[in-house]
Amino acid sequence: MADRQYEASMAKNLTVLNNYPHSLTDQALFQMGLLYAHPENPNQNYQKSLGSFNKILNEFSDSRLRHQTQLWVLFIEDAIEKKREIGILNKEKVSLASAVEQQKIEITILQKKIDARKNVNLIDSLEKTVDEQKKEITQLLEQIEKLKRVDLKIEEEKQKILQQNEILEEKSNGENSGS
Repeated sequence: MADRQYEASMAKNLTVLNNYPHSLTDQALFQMGLLYAHPENPNQNYQKSLGSFNKILNEFSDSRLRHQTQLWVLFIEDAIEKKREIGILNKEKVSLASAVEQQKIEITILQKKIDARKNVNLIDSLEKTVDEQKKEITQLLEQIEKLKRVDLKIEEEKQKILQQNEILEEKSNGENSGS
């Protein structure tokens, strides 16, 4: 086990169990419990570890390893509980991460709606400005038409006055030439 040869160590302990069933059983079971609990063992299995330790407590009440075994049982049970809690926390983490992603999507959607609303407001504002400018253009066109009519009337009046002046000049020239 010290050389991290967990399978070989397990095989040796099984050999001891089979060859020395009465004298070294508690020692072999204790070693197997440690092997199954070892954090670097690729075949780590807390349930099998507890099985080995509980067998010592149930079948070898006079074992010199009893107190150490009780401590290991407490340690393993605590480790199992911690692993269970970690599993729950990991599930919550995944759930929260999913919720965060969903919130990000919702925020993006809301931001797009806000941007769209800003665009709608901008369009409304521009349409209002265009309408006001159309009214102003219409008023200016009406003013131009009025000014044209006034100009035409002035031109007509000018023409009348010029014609009258011509007539008066002709009369005045006719009177002057006849005198």
